[in-house]
Amino acid sequence: MVIKKDSTKTLFNSILIANPYTGLFSLIKNNTIDPIAKPRFLANQFTSSYLSNKEMIVSNIYISRRVPDEDLHSAIEIKAEEELGINEEEYIIDFLEVESNTEERLFHIFVVKADQLYTLFDPVRNYIKYIDLVLPAPLLYNVLYKQNILQSNGVHVFIYFMHNDAFITIYKNGDFAYSKALDQSLEKMLDKYYEITGQHTGQDTFLNILKHSASQVSSTASQEALMKIFRELFLNINDIIIYAKRALKLESIDEIYISSDIGVIDGIKEHSLSYLGKQSQDFNFKYDIGTNTQYVATQLELLLAKTSIDYIENNTSLPNLTQFHRPPSFEKRPGGKFIISIAIAIILGLTLPLFYLMSSYINNIQTYRYNYQSNELSGEVDNYKKILAEKKQEINLLNAEERIEAKVYNAKATTLNTIYDKKVNYRMKSQTFYDLTNDLKQFDVSVDKLQNDNNIFSLSLVSEGDRKVTELIKHISNKYYNDIKSIDIKLIEKDQNGTYYKGILTMELK
Repeated sequence: MVIKKDSTKTLFNSILIANPYTGLFSLIKNNTIDPIAKPRFLANQFTSSYLSNKEMIVSNIYISRRVPDEDLHSAIEIKAEEELGINEEEYIIDFLEVESNTEERLFHIFVVKADQLYTLFDPVRNYIKYIDLVLPAPLLYNVLYKQNILQSNGVHVFIYFMHNDAFITIYKNGDFAYSKALDQSLEKMLDKYYEITGQHTGQDTFLNILKHSASQVSSTASQEALMKIFRELFLNINDIIIYAKRALKLESIDEIYISSDIGVIDGIKEHSLSYLGKQSQDFNFKYDIGTNTQYVATQLELLLAKTSIDYIENNTSLPNLTQFHRPPSFEKRPGGKFIISIAIAIILGLTLPLFYLMSSYINNIQTYRYNYQSNELSGEVDNYKKILAEKKQEINLLNAEERIEAKVYNAKATTLNTIYDKKVNYRMKSQTFYDLTNDLKQFDVSVDKLQNDNNIFSLSLVSEGDRKVTELIKHISNKYYNDIKSIDIKLIEKDQNGTYYKGILTMELK
């Protein structure tokens, strides 16, 4: 069983149960419980114990909801001083909040005298220095509900007889509600038995009678003594239950569970039915904890074992009255923090100079290597520079030759293009004039004069009407669009001596 404790992430592989009243120890490991004669402190071992009712004051305190959580502990201590008349310097106080819809918050408080706590646990601390959990015994029953061993509905009364103490505890709907110490422990029963019978039987004999044959005792004196002991005991229990029902406003008690350090007491159910009006149930639950020996653990031991496991695994919030905390880990102690800080400072003080020194050595080595490589490559660099210079000179010569050849090429290309244009695209002027003559004839227009000046032709047109001249010009412009660069005609006017119209047509051939 490996158990992890809250944020500290401490690993525990076993749990040591310490009984401060008997001085006995038991070890829980791998879901088994066995006695251990001489325990010792182990860092990976969780240690837990409990306080019986007679060691504590158990009470209720109301605190205003306006009190912030960080001031809650101080407020409870002050309220406990006022209401219980205790001095916080002499007492240890822890608390458990009760869910309520009232205007104030309700807390169960558990108070124990500091010197009494130290005196009680001094024998335990002779073996182990630290105790991780000291839990009020009435709160041990809470694990029965948390792990669904009991259903958390109804009102349950738990009565438990220890060798040196006895107490009654009431749970309502799975939550602790009330607890009170009883006058009759097993040891007090034995003393009362001696007092009534005058017989001084051994303790083991008396406990055996309680456990196995209380209802079958043949001696009249012994029977009367046991009847008187149980009558006083259950009358006291009945008074407590009546008070608790009135104070807690309980309508009824659903179940009563009775047990003791010696197990089930013979005939106890009949006494419960006679005096409490309800037959008690056996306090015998399955905890899934075995044993490697013939050891029979008490119910409180088993409950404490289950509670300790739950406390470690789930970081359950419980009132913890221990004053014997194990020291924090070395790195969390003030001295440890100081030493670690000094060590880090020393390491840094030595590391940084060494780092810079090593960096300097590395830089020097790299510089030497690069210089050596530079010297080896400088000859090759000069050789390549010489080759590049020669190639550059060759390129300049080739560029000059290229420009000359390009000039010759361009001249020849121009000539060829001109020849091609003349041969392919040139239209002979004679053909143009021939076509033009046909057009003049088509539009009944005559030419009385023609002049040519560097491909610019002037034609003196004669026509019976100006409209024919206009249509001719339009026809020529459209038909010879590719042959004529420009065409224009001056003012068309009528001949003063006749009926003809004249106009000078100017054409520039391409």
